Amino acid sequence: MIAIFVYNILLIILYSITMAFAINSYLKEKNKVFLLISLYLAFFIFDNIIIYMTEFINSFAQSYDQAFMSAPAVKTIIFMGNAFFSISIIAELRKEKLKALHYGLLIALAVWMITVPLMDNSALKVWLYYLGNQVFLFYLGFYCWRGARMDLPELNTGYLKKLAVICILFSILIVIEDSFVIFNVDQYSSLATKIYNRSISEDIFSITVCLLFLHSYLKARQVPEEDTPEELENSILIQRFCHAHQFTQRETEVFELLMFHRTNQEIADQLFLSLGTVKTHVHNIFIKLDIKKRTQIFPMFEEYQASSNGKITLKKSNDFT
Repeated sequence: MIAIFVYNILLIILYSITMAFAINSYLKEKNKVFLLISLYLAFFIFDNIIIYMTEFINSFAQSYDQAFMSAPAVKTIIFMGNAFFSISIIAELRKEKLKALHYGLLIALAVWMITVPLMDNSALKVWLYYLGNQVFLFYLGFYCWRGARMDLPELNTGYLKKLAVICILFSILIVIEDSFVIFNVDQYSSLATKIYNRSISEDIFSITVCLLFLHSYLKARQVPEEDTPEELENSILIQRFCHAHQFTQRETEVFELLMFHRTNQEIADQLFLSLGTVKTHVHNIFIKLDIKKRTQIFPMFEEYQASSNGKITLKKSNDFT
């Protein structure tokens, strides 16, 4: 029991840390995908707390299992929350909005999880209930795979490829585990109902998703290690200019790319932002500099450079981030 307790605590800590990073990223960058990730992780936490309670509180486990067999409202809400936010995250990575097909699939999944519990109590009933969610997860993998073949920024394509493998692989593994546990371990007799609510495959899936996000978060904020002294000097001068005008971190990154004549779309692709978010940052930069067009940036910076006795060569570079 101690091992299970520690395992649950570690899971909640991992989910909470990942969620905190996502919220922090959203507050700094106003990128919708981070908000969706944080809400997605909130359902991970909620689900794990419910499962934790069934493992340690017998009275709660009995009432929960009985309610699950007749009207699994809590689990249905968790599954629908996960489904909606996961497909929304993938749509953001594909730089598109949810389509009628997606809403249709979500409605079909909800109908499936509402109607299947109306069947007579049996292992097959429980297996079919969970199957709908795993079929949806398999579709998410297919949706990611199709997105990875689109003309998207390299970062988006990389994440979509990884998510495609993760979703397809774990949709199969979860079905295999569910089939074994439901038909060989759980009890569904009229005298006693005992359900093993935790799925190890689902836990590994959620852990993998969290690690993928944390890796991408840390990688995006890695400081380049191979900068030359000249590049460091140039970077410091730009940083000082941005600090003097009270730019945020993201505005500073956008400003650096403006200095290299990037278009809004190029900035969006390079910084993994939506076009609307980039336009907002550019607008805020113009307000802070009290200018109205991009061409005014360079004379202003050159004046700052002269007053600072600095030296910088503006050249186009795809490696400047």
